[in-house]
Amino acid sequence: MSATADFGEIAAALGVTPQAAKKRATKESWPYTEVPHPGRAKRFFPTATLPTDVRNALLVAAAAAHDDVSSSAGESSPPAAVSGGAGSSLPAPAGFSIVDSRPRGDADLTQSQRTAAVARERLVRFVAEFAGSAPAAIDYLNGHHTAGTLPAGLAWAYRHAWDKPRAGHRLNLSTLNKWKAVRARRGVYAPKKAVQDMTVKPWYGLLLALIKRPQGGCLTWVQEQIEKQWQPAWGAAAPSYSAVRRARDKFSERDKLAGRYSGSQLRSHLFHKTRSSAGMDPWDEVHADGWNTHFTAPHPVTGEYVTYEVWHAHDVATRYVPPFSVGLTENAEVILKCIEHAVRAGGAMRHLQTDSTRIVKNSERFKHNPATSLEERLGITIVHPQTVGNSQANGIAENFNAWLDRECRELATYQNPKRMDELSFKRGQKLTTAIVRAANAADVSAMLTAKRELERANKGLVFMSFEEACAWLESKRQKFNDKPHRSLPKVRDPETGRKRHQSPREALFGAIAAGWDAALPDLPDALLEQHLQDTFRPHIQVKVTRGAVSPYGGMRYRHDLLDQWLGKQVVVAYDISDWRSVTVKTLKGEFICEAAFVESVGYRTLSAQEFAEEKRATARIRAKERAIERDRARTPGLALAQEGEAARTIELTPADFYPVRERVAAEPEKTILDFLPEQAAPEREATWEDTVMYLYGNKEGKEEDAPEESAAV
Repeated sequence: MSATADFGEIAAALGVTPQAAKKRATKESWPYTEVPHPGRAKRFFPTATLPTDVRNALLVAAAAAHDDVSSSAGESSPPAAVSGGAGSSLPAPAGFSIVDSRPRGDADLTQSQRTAAVARERLVRFVAEFAGSAPAAIDYLNGHHTAGTLPAGLAWAYRHAWDKPRAGHRLNLSTLNKWKAVRARRGVYAPKKAVQDMTVKPWYGLLLALIKRPQGGCLTWVQEQIEKQWQPAWGAAAPSYSAVRRARDKFSERDKLAGRYSGSQLRSHLFHKTRSSAGMDPWDEVHADGWNTHFTAPHPVTGEYVTYEVWHAHDVATRYVPPFSVGLTENAEVILKCIEHAVRAGGAMRHLQTDSTRIVKNSERFKHNPATSLEERLGITIVHPQTVGNSQANGIAENFNAWLDRECRELATYQNPKRMDELSFKRGQKLTTAIVRAANAADVSAMLTAKRELERANKGLVFMSFEEACAWLESKRQKFNDKPHRSLPKVRDPETGRKRHQSPREALFGAIAAGWDAALPDLPDALLEQHLQDTFRPHIQVKVTRGAVSPYGGMRYRHDLLDQWLGKQVVVAYDISDWRSVTVKTLKGEFICEAAFVESVGYRTLSAQEFAEEKRATARIRAKERAIERDRARTPGLALAQEGEAARTIELTPADFYPVRERVAAEPEKTILDFLPEQAAPEREATWEDTVMYLYGNKEGKEEDAPEESAAV
């Protein structure tokens, strides 16, 4: 409450007119002071000299002046924060000379403690400034609180002054004195905060070990395990469920997650630094990674539905993606082809980052050997994440893998058991097997039926050849390069006029227009192509023995100049698909000769690619043979095969089923919308080809092809 009041304030507090207030002031001779005012002097009455009822009326009016503040504030928030304190957002109510009574350590107070402290101080100040005794002020507060006529500011303080509100609670002199004692002892009116007991008990180690198990476990199971493994040295009895729960809450969330998750799963919950590509030029750094397709497509040779290994590279500055490298497994040839596509698109990058795959990290074809490694031939630096398994360090490529997963959900052969119905997943596998079986049997009708059933059941596209799958992957690459990327600067769209992020292709073309040029050797096209082919050929360091070199598979290559290098180490570069000759160089990369094939260890010559495929096939056959032997050992009473019975096999070549697939692939291209309606496919009219196939099978085609086959033989 202010120290002085004028006629207007007094009249408003008493609920009378200013003339009535003047008559009473004159009649009772209230002391006043005159202050010059335009027109006439204005009288101000010291509140300390006013009658008791007038002083109390002014005190209540000061509290009621902030009714609007209290109504706009939340129930748990004070209508006026402590003035002068950090974080105070509202002024103190008029009539309350509240000072910052918070202690220096008030940062340790909770919000409920701060609220109670403000409410208590407000009530204490009201009682102290009330014209009359403290019991009279308390009776005034209790009576008006029961009647519901307290001003909003005091009503709020009355509700929140107790840390544990109870129904029907009333303020009394004892409670008021306790609040004052707390203020004198602790420097703040805030109630005492319950401090959690952080004593480490002997059984906490067992609790933490059970919580941090990778497979997890509910708290009931954890409490049961503690009871089973309880040791007498820990105490008389095992803790209850509530005690275990309270103890669990004492541990930090990171400690509880550290064993529950590991590797990239744990890092997804922890702090990470963001990286910026600002100021980088294209091909300063390229990130590459492999993705095992989440869909199946025909094998290029057998026609079976298998997954592919797609290696993709990303320029960090522009996010541009060069052409993919597609293979059946993750091997050095697929990775080299991916790097070759990136170099052809923008030249030799300064840094190439891949994950910690051993094919790159521990291979002399990529690193370590200055005479044969791709790193030395290109003059680049191949790097890997500092921590093995840290997928976040290769986040650009990993995010692209996630984007490819979302895109391939439009395919009927999409397979990801974590994201799709298990029954649909198994049904798709059965139908793709039926397609392959019908293709091998040259049964066009059955293959079309299985294909349409798969499209109708899983509502998506079905690839009928390796080329179709590669074409779909290329279309997705083009879509990504033309899609705005949020890590690139914003530009104004020339068509819509709105601002949007640049696409990777726009960013690359913009860098070219600004003067950036691909870091390719300044050679004619023919020599440049020859240079790139030689650069990405496998290079192996071998020893010249008897005037010949043997780079792989016992294949020996000879040239007269090699006699001058007997017993010395040289580098041999070879084409994986051409066995006829190899290029021999010095350890410094200087050309020596082109050595020709002179001798074959086996009955026929092998290219490096054929040798690698034969080696992989042999390994797969051995693995299957071991699996068969293991199954026989597990089921000794089951006769898997009759002794001496010859196995009947049918040899098929790609020519037996590719013509059929080409006819199916010639159908009009479909989209996902073609498979949404649950309607049966309309039956088409039978053709002459259908009639012949129904009556004679494939005899007519075989008779027509017979002269060509005999002529070819």
